[in-house]
Amino acid sequence: MQNEMANWPGIEGRQASHDRTGRVTVAEKVLIVDDEKEMLLVLKKAFESYRHLFELRLAHDGQEALDVLRESGDISLVVTDLIMPRMDGFSLLVNIRTDFPDVPVIIMTAHSRPVMERMAWKIGVAEYIEKPFDLGELARKIVANLGAGGGTNEGGIREMSVELFVQLIELEKKTCTLILKDNTSGKKGELHFKDGQLTDAGLEGFSRETAARELRTWKHAEISIRGDSAEDNPMSGSPS
Repeated sequence: MQNEMANWPGIEGRQASHDRTGRVTVAEKVLIVDDEKEMLLVLKKAFESYRHLFELRLAHDGQEALDVLRESGDISLVVTDLIMPRMDGFSLLVNIRTDFPDVPVIIMTAHSRPVMERMAWKIGVAEYIEKPFDLGELARKIVANLGAGGGTNEGGIREMSVELFVQLIELEKKTCTLILKDNTSGKKGELHFKDGQLTDAGLEGFSRETAARELRTWKHAEISIRGDSAEDNPMSGSPS
């Protein structure tokens, strides 16, 4: 495995960084988040030979990932699945957007390349990778995006609008409630989803349909997620 990985395009010849004394500096830390324990073990073993480039941290859900991010304070890149128990990748993205906006994110997804290419670019995540993926492809994406924080990923997760987050929920067919606060007006509202379909919307002074349209136009809003949905039936005439 080590010799094979050394020949992966985009990684071969990459050397560890050194300080002024010639000593090897500490490798950057990459956090991989997925509830599939066997896959995490495979990745950990496969990337052992690249400890001079990056060091892995593993988490089995979004809450564990947040704990690692807060406790370590030196995670350079996050690679996360979206569908996980306890806290999923959607809630993790919301928290990264708020608390760690300069940490680049790679999303693991089962969706096709054209769809996710558009979505990843709009959301501001560094990359996406389609499951099942080749280990070499993931390694290349990780190495390519190390050091992409600190504002080089223009806008980044911090600039994700409500509409883009809604599109991601629709794509992944998620059941949840988005709780929103507009940073400009201070208004608060909610969008409810069942299996990715909008089922209800609430905004003071607006009907359900009008509230749904208005909330989706908010571009600078605080977003939090609750893991339920208020209604079982999709709204008639809801925005698509």
